[in-house]
Amino acid sequence: MLQMSVNREYGLDAIHAIALSSTERLHHWLGGRWSLLFSHPEDFASHGFEADRWVSCLSEELERLDLAVVASGGSYRRSWVSHVGGRFIPFHEVDELLPGDWHGNPYEHFVTILDADMRARRTIVYAAGTAVPSPIDLAQTAAGLRARGLPRQLAAFCRASSSPRARASRP
Repeated sequence: MLQMSVNREYGLDAIHAIALSSTERLHHWLGGRWSLLFSHPEDFASHGFEADRWVSCLSEELERLDLAVVASGGSYRRSWVSHVGGRFIPFHEVDELLPGDWHGNPYEHFVTILDADMRARRTIVYAAGTAVPSPIDLAQTAAGLRARGLPRQLAAFCRASSSPRARASRP
């Protein structure tokens, strides 16, 4: 028989963290947002003089489009994924999010667009060491797929971010 004691100082989030599987926790964290799943996020890192500006622009675009970033691998605190508010998941959990019977391997580089139900909508495979698509272009592709999936009359009511920065950038 399983006994569970709950410290009353912890909230519902702490209980969810214990009771839910990692995929369920990710689904809860996404909160209905679409996301971009990066197999090798370091391929997209900008390491130049303008790296901080790049992260800032990417963060603003993700917020404006109401998209999240998920990356496979460990928790790299200095990674651009952490700086844009993304989350890391172990590589062995990525298979649960990939389309059909496709299984990722550590040598295959890809980005998958996940919908609000964490179903793969599109997967872009690229060779390591080649030119990679811009994360901002990928975010706009995801937003376009999401808008096409909604009935036309609801497309104008897509969930937009309510942050002051995002409201200021809307026409």
